[in-house]
Amino acid sequence: LELARSCSSRSDASLEKTAMLRTILIIGTAALLTVVAAEAQCAGKTEANMQRPWCTNIKGLNNVNTSDECAAACCAHTASNPYASDGCTAWSLNGWNQCFLCTDAGNQTIEPAPTKCSAKTNCSTGLITQPPPPPLPPAPQTGKLGGEASVEYVDYGRLLRWPSYLNGTAFAQSDLTPEGWPTTDCSICVFDGRPIGAWAPPMDDPETRQADLSGVWTLKITGKAESITLGDPAIKGITLGASSYDSGSNIQTTPITIAKGKYPEVVNLVVLTFAGTQANASAGNNTGFRGLQLIKPEYTSKPDQLFTDDWAALMAPFDHLRWMGALGTNSYSFLCGGDNAPGCSVIRWEDRALPSYAFSDPKLCKGCHGLSWEYVLLAANEAHKDLWINVPITASAPTVCRTAPTTSGGDPRKCLDTDPTLTYEYQLALFLKNGNEFTNNTGLHPDLNIYIEHSNEVWNFGFPQYALNKAMAEWEVLNVSTKKSNLANPVRGRPDINCTGNAECWAHRRHARRVYEISQTFQKVFGAGSINKRIRPVYASWTIQLQEYYNNTLAWLEAEYGPPSNYMYALANAQYFGPQAQDAHGKMGEFNYSTATIPEVIQAFHDGADANVEMTYDFVQFAKTLNLKVAGYESGPGYAVGGQKPGSKGLNTLIEASRDPGMKTVVEYDVRETCWRHGWDIYNYFAIEGVVSRYGCWGATETWKDRNPGPPKLQAIYELTGTKPDEIEAWAFNPARPRAFEASRLQ
Repeated sequence: LELARSCSSRSDASLEKTAMLRTILIIGTAALLTVVAAEAQCAGKTEANMQRPWCTNIKGLNNVNTSDECAAACCAHTASNPYASDGCTAWSLNGWNQCFLCTDAGNQTIEPAPTKCSAKTNCSTGLITQPPPPPLPPAPQTGKLGGEASVEYVDYGRLLRWPSYLNGTAFAQSDLTPEGWPTTDCSICVFDGRPIGAWAPPMDDPETRQADLSGVWTLKITGKAESITLGDPAIKGITLGASSYDSGSNIQTTPITIAKGKYPEVVNLVVLTFAGTQANASAGNNTGFRGLQLIKPEYTSKPDQLFTDDWAALMAPFDHLRWMGALGTNSYSFLCGGDNAPGCSVIRWEDRALPSYAFSDPKLCKGCHGLSWEYVLLAANEAHKDLWINVPITASAPTVCRTAPTTSGGDPRKCLDTDPTLTYEYQLALFLKNGNEFTNNTGLHPDLNIYIEHSNEVWNFGFPQYALNKAMAEWEVLNVSTKKSNLANPVRGRPDINCTGNAECWAHRRHARRVYEISQTFQKVFGAGSINKRIRPVYASWTIQLQEYYNNTLAWLEAEYGPPSNYMYALANAQYFGPQAQDAHGKMGEFNYSTATIPEVIQAFHDGADANVEMTYDFVQFAKTLNLKVAGYESGPGYAVGGQKPGSKGLNTLIEASRDPGMKTVVEYDVRETCWRHGWDIYNYFAIEGVVSRYGCWGATETWKDRNPGPPKLQAIYELTGTKPDEIEAWAFNPARPRAFEASRLQ
């Protein structure tokens, strides 16, 4: 384009040059049009023929000015009014007109037109011709297949929830220690593994499946209780044995037996009531306890092992693990009101969830929304998988200002963090590199890489991070008392991109800028040259609005910070497929599960994969123009969350189809034929493990133990990754395999 500009401004003599130019990438709001290389020759051009009146429109729209590029001005016109006499051939894609210059048999641009147009063009008639379908590579390609991860602990005590008093009322935080342990008698839900809807029938799963947790579990608390009982009448098939107390260690041990059987004969729910508690020998009655473990039956002799071997085996097929859900990324929200509410919602590194906490709950700490970063690091190292993380929307950073709330007299324009190296973002990078005392000062293994997103689906109106990001952008632009914002800056040469007074536009730009800023922070910690090698920043947005969310936003980003490939590794979208996944136009398919048969559902998923080809191909081509890779931050069979009612035939059919052997074929087809075959680089399957429900059937498997041979969707992953289940079972359960351990939480 720079060459095109210089070409248009020189004299006739200086135009005696030949140059290779690219045609313009024209992006419609409904589709991303293919980039086509064309040869344009400056030789013989005159100032006169470059100044034809209609060149003005195309010059303003696409920032080019040569005669050949000007010929493409028909793109700005309807199909019924093409500039046939100027040598264009036009065609439409998804309702958007695209034009190319007339070319001869050797694909060389011809000037003048139309007298020398080849027979294959329609310059003389101006008729619309449809483009050929996207070419397929001669052989299937393969990319990286990652997965949305979670964990299974050896100690289910790490699944504790906020306790209640014996009368059932909610526990006051003042009756908890800083780590969350109760200081008085209480009732606590340790875990709830019942089928979805068991607490409010009808249940979602017509087969009422639940995990087999049978065996003798070991309950230990630091302190003692005169009485430990089951605290919910819904519990069945679970019995408590006699307790024993060791005064030397101040630990009380109680066996808990879970019978073998199906729901409702066995109900996977453990709620325990502790009465007559004594924290230690010198403490009085009703003083609670200071630690709790509930160890799975097969790990009685190794209670300090952190993750189960079943978990390790299930992680083995994947190239990398994404931790968005497990980290509670979608739960960060406003913490205060008043002026600059986003600023006083920003949290520090010290506010994060710690592994020493009894449970993770935002009432316990501002950043307690999921796993601790320590557990995520240990999990990645044990599984030896690349790490995919999501930086919280409210994480403090060198460029994200944390302020005191105005409701308590704070100054909304004063940043509380003056040292950028003490911010959440910087400390997170430092932790992943070096670890801390909890991880034995061991960071992520040096041969493992880190993919980084800014929060998750910041475009999604249903998540609090959308509102936070937009509010942060508005505050920045409108608050003239702080440093001038660049979010409303015009884009040089692109008058069609106008962000003036547009808070949505500012929000899109801020999200993209945060990816740049995060990359700079991580580069400072991991060193020059780490970006796009070990550190892999990912810009994820909404492909339904390609023009605004990607093209316009990244054009602004490039104008401000240089080519995105200097600080971004990949562009990403949600690559779901199926009868209720959104297509390239943002429309959700109309499919009636209530009347469909299982084969019809399977076929609808296959058709959904086919429907994604156009958008997939176009997105890949767009990324290539920016020298970026392409990723599906979440991918796999898609479902309308909450789209079917519990107990309905529609939900029953949806769930039964998700378990059908035909799902193996459609998952393989989507990965291989829709994505990898068209150049897709990274496919993140959502999710590795998860139960079926009205909210979707996302899990490749529903339980940790269902792996060999595994459900159809997991079998597809084995096939796609070349995984042999017997081999990973042998690896995962090998006693010599390195594992993560944690010092006992019993204090």
